[in-house]
Amino acid sequence: MDNIKKNFAKYIKYIFENKILTLPVIIFIFTGIFSELIRRVSIYSVKTADFFTETVSFALRFILSRLTYFLPFSLAEIMLFASVPAVLYLLTAFILKIIFAKRRNLKKTAVIFRGLFRIIAFCGFGIFIFTFTLGVCYGQTPVNEKNGKINFERRLLDVDDLVKTLNILIGEVNKIEGNIDIEVSGSTKMPYDLRELNHKLNLAYRNMLGEYDLFRRINSRVKPVIISETMTKMHITGVYAFFTGEANINTKFPDYITVYTMAHEMAHLMGIAREDEANFIAFLVCLYSEDDYIRYGGLARIIEYIGGALFREDRDRYFEIIKDMPGIIINEAAAFSEFFDKYRDTKISEVSSAANNAYLKAQGQEQGVKSYGFVVDLSVAYLLDIYKK
Repeated sequence: MDNIKKNFAKYIKYIFENKILTLPVIIFIFTGIFSELIRRVSIYSVKTADFFTETVSFALRFILSRLTYFLPFSLAEIMLFASVPAVLYLLTAFILKIIFAKRRNLKKTAVIFRGLFRIIAFCGFGIFIFTFTLGVCYGQTPVNEKNGKINFERRLLDVDDLVKTLNILIGEVNKIEGNIDIEVSGSTKMPYDLRELNHKLNLAYRNMLGEYDLFRRINSRVKPVIISETMTKMHITGVYAFFTGEANINTKFPDYITVYTMAHEMAHLMGIAREDEANFIAFLVCLYSEDDYIRYGGLARIIEYIGGALFREDRDRYFEIIKDMPGIIINEAAAFSEFFDKYRDTKISEVSSAANNAYLKAQGQEQGVKSYGFVVDLSVAYLLDIYKK
């Protein structure tokens, strides 16, 4: 027993004399462990997820978004560019420290372990930021159960439900079709720039949350990214950077998709983590906009989702309803198909999809990337419920 105590004291002395572990390193390591435990608990405990989403998570998301709000560029994208040379520099410096350890009167093992523990500490800090900005939000109360005014049940849908909902959406498109600008290609054209779109969507979020008190609003500035072409090849329309509090948008996609995607990424910033719910909130926000083009963007995207579901379930009913589909939607779909042809089958998109699939499953979304399409359940249930009233 005495030998064990002596050896333990010897190792502790060795660790701190050689600065293998320092107080900040220890703090970040234990912070990471604690954060991961909270994240895992929040996946299965709604109360835990709701508590942290509405307190620590909101505070961190708000602070990060304020710190980056006035930057006209995406800080997250700059950090991505800088990460490659930074990692190469740090790796080279680490290797050189090991090689020349004796010249500096350092022990190689101490240098190696010091570097490894610093890497673990950095990972711990990253886990903390992810957990308390977005990770805990995955387990919170579903949006369709958060407010009495929007309380509806998700249920199994039949073909009639899909057809009824598409007819509702077609009617809404018909009301605004004459106010939408159309290009020669058949694509619709947004009558303002991204900055104005961002402003209008912030107003739409205010309108929607004034009606349905679902979450706390954060006035956001969505950032266009330089690598939009690469993102298009990856089939990524936008991304929320949790570590900078920035919603980022791919500027290469057609305008109506840009509208919907911007609303979707803003939903992530406001704590809606699950992809089907972020899609639903994007649709709801578009409906609550006073701008016809934003309303059109939400309607067109949901028609695509629900139309796709109907096509898979009953092709005869699908082609039957296509006859009543507004020309603006038919032409938009044809123009998008032509645009997307050169990006449809890319190797990088397969890698991107696989990575996103693994990430979503790790957050408790068992269906992975298929969860994006579950917006059909929410949208159909909501619209049928609202139009009954």
